[in-house]
Amino acid sequence: MTTGHHPTTRVLVVDDEESICSVLARTIAPLGFAVDIALDADAALESMRTHPAQVALVDIRMPGHNGVWLIERMEKDYPSTAIVIVTGIRDLDARVTLRPAVIGYLTKPFKSATVREMVTKAVGLVNALPPGEPIRGTLEPVSDDDIAGLINLDEDQD
Repeated sequence: MTTGHHPTTRVLVVDDEESICSVLARTIAPLGFAVDIALDADAALESMRTHPAQVALVDIRMPGHNGVWLIERMEKDYPSTAIVIVTGIRDLDARVTLRPAVIGYLTKPFKSATVREMVTKAVGLVNALPPGEPIRGTLEPVSDDDIAGLINLDEDQD
């Protein structure tokens, strides 16, 4: 499914929950970007083959191939695509978040304004690259709550 009116910038939303995909698509489409939806990793790669996206919002936990598998494939086959992780996991493994193409993450539940800011940032990073240049992640937590959660995890381990 595709929504939006701006033909040159595409955003791919990948989540096994159709309702999450719909909410994200409705949140992103007013920015003027074309939005494609995939309900699993295989459908996401097929979408990228037919309509490469500049930005992909990828859930981590999905049946079949998970988001980590998808991120690895996208980095290899589509290195200029900026990836934003969308997840309910509060304590993401650094091996996932520090992947080269991962530029940020959103934790569920998320605010519409935060989604729009992250997608706008991702599109800006991609547009600033010379053609064909791979994304270099500039991961930044997207909320003070995420930072506080990480601090609390560190304190619990002491």
